[in-house]
Amino acid sequence: MARLCVAIVCGFAIFFSACATAPVVEPTLEESNAARRFKKTVAIIEVTDNGSPIKGITDSAFSKMENILAGHFNLVEREKILRVMQERNLSTSDAFERYNELGKLLGADYLFFGKAMAFFDKPGLEYGKRISDGKFYGSISTKYKANCELNFKIVSVINGVVEYSDKKNSQETASKDYRSFSDETAYEKELAVRMKTQQIIDIADNFGALKDDVSQTVVKAMDKAVVGFKNDLTAKFPITGEVMQVLSEKEVLVNLGSAYGIKVGDQLVVWEKMSEFRDPKTGLVTTPQRQKALLKVKKVTSGLSCVVEGSKKDVARISLGEQVSTFKAK
Repeated sequence: MARLCVAIVCGFAIFFSACATAPVVEPTLEESNAARRFKKTVAIIEVTDNGSPIKGITDSAFSKMENILAGHFNLVEREKILRVMQERNLSTSDAFERYNELGKLLGADYLFFGKAMAFFDKPGLEYGKRISDGKFYGSISTKYKANCELNFKIVSVINGVVEYSDKKNSQETASKDYRSFSDETAYEKELAVRMKTQQIIDIADNFGALKDDVSQTVVKAMDKAVVGFKNDLTAKFPITGEVMQVLSEKEVLVNLGSAYGIKVGDQLVVWEKMSEFRDPKTGLVTTPQRQKALLKVKKVTSGLSCVVEGSKKDVARISLGEQVSTFKAK
């Protein structure tokens, strides 16, 4: 049988913490304003569920998208985007050239577009039985899997170049309608009924109307997919800082904190500058860099600082003022 599909078209993201138990240090207003000068600005143009049998997911998706982009970019307020679009008679069906015009009016460096497809595989039965100490034990449940494919695109306002475009796939599996049996006859009867009817999950046409266990499986699948997007942002649009202080044999202080989206468990690279040279083809003088040490954030101490740790060998080689940047997790 064809699988039961649920198409969900949207762009979204999630604030994914590397260490769930670590306290969150919120940046002060002054720290947030200071960090804004060193981050590019992005406008989330399109979040849609057009063509999706399930509606009502865009608000949640938009909120998650804002959370993950906020650490890497300054975000244009949604109200401002909608106001300018209305003033200029722009709609989501307009050509990109008009979006480019919108980006310039909003003072954005990049425009963000995204969509997603989610569906459920045909549910299957999980069942088993055993006899222990003369007693019968059996169980039956329905296993189902939510699949999610997220597509993201970030476009430069200046030249219209697509700076980033990719899709992420993920799955989340769960079980429902679990029953245990101590009577073998009842077990065999229930199993025969379920196998004969090939029970299918009841999916509503609105995300808000989905049963809790079903909707949470969709959300978890999406959450997994968006982690890959977060890692790509870190690599494609790195956040840079400097080594401010050597605290111990294994720890240094860096001027990157929660105002830049830094969290406990994030990895940072310390870069070593090499000798500058003049490129014979372009005539430009450039200073190449190479990776000197890979460190991990131990504690976020403020909106503009964090403590990172590494091996004694790596920390001993680090000098004050050396450049540090975010690093894509494996």
